[in-house]
Amino acid sequence: MAKIAFLGAGAMGQAMVPNLLRGGHSVCVYNRTIAKARLMEAKGATVAATVREAVQGVDAVFSMVIDDDASRAVWAGPDGVLDSAAPGTLAVEGSTVSNKWLRELGGLAAAKRLRFLDCPVAGRPDAAAAAQLVVFVGGRPEDLAAVRPMLESMARRIVHFGAVGTGNAFKLIYNLLGAIQVAATAEAMNACEAAGIDLHAAADAFSDGNTGSPHVKRHSRHMATGQHDNPIGFTPHGRLKDILYGVQYQEQIGGQALLGHAAAALFQQMIDIGWGERNDSEAIDGLREATKRRKAGR
Repeated sequence: MAKIAFLGAGAMGQAMVPNLLRGGHSVCVYNRTIAKARLMEAKGATVAATVREAVQGVDAVFSMVIDDDASRAVWAGPDGVLDSAAPGTLAVEGSTVSNKWLRELGGLAAAKRLRFLDCPVAGRPDAAAAAQLVVFVGGRPEDLAAVRPMLESMARRIVHFGAVGTGNAFKLIYNLLGAIQVAATAEAMNACEAAGIDLHAAADAFSDGNTGSPHVKRHSRHMATGQHDNPIGFTPHGRLKDILYGVQYQEQIGGQALLGHAAAALFQQMIDIGWGERNDSEAIDGLREATKRRKAGR
């Protein structure tokens, strides 16, 4: 069994660490706000006050943080992983970060002789808690083979896309597609309401037809009932961050992201009216509120 440093004790980290522990691994948790890391002690994890302390003598380092800035801080900041972990350590970035930073990080890790993989995941905290994540991997096959037993403690499926950067690239495209579906569902449900169509009937029909992706089924139901995830599963701020990384990547490789820009505008609208930390499924309420304000001339 492996000795693991896990950096990040947000909603996903809180759900993932117990599965690593149940898999027989030992885990030391670091989080910028140490009180969140302390929540893991009752599950059997240890807590470190610094990244340097967390990575001493470990077989693998996992990072699951919010964005590029947070990732850069734990990997490349003072006393970060790059300066503290021993050569040969498995270095796993599971966060949804920009592809530009991910590839830079991969190069920095290689220079330090770390065995680097990008392993972003698909699944909300409830899926993480149930060990039902899907992991998108970029990295060398031999490094994936070494980290696979750890990933299998948390995941129902592991997909290897190729070299470092490809797991992250797919995750950005995947999340952008998902965000577009959520935004489109909100617009469709809002249009049904304006047309006098019962939202419960609309959600059932959207879900039963060819439009019925898991995103549509989940979000149309929340939009019809007005009952949203508690605790919050995905915020407009989180959606917008992922959208912008995805749009940046698709345009960087010479593609278009017309629908990505449209989805960004919808979630930016929610943020602008002060709803950035609500559920993404409340996008229909954001459309209602924006329409109300527009009619009132505000």
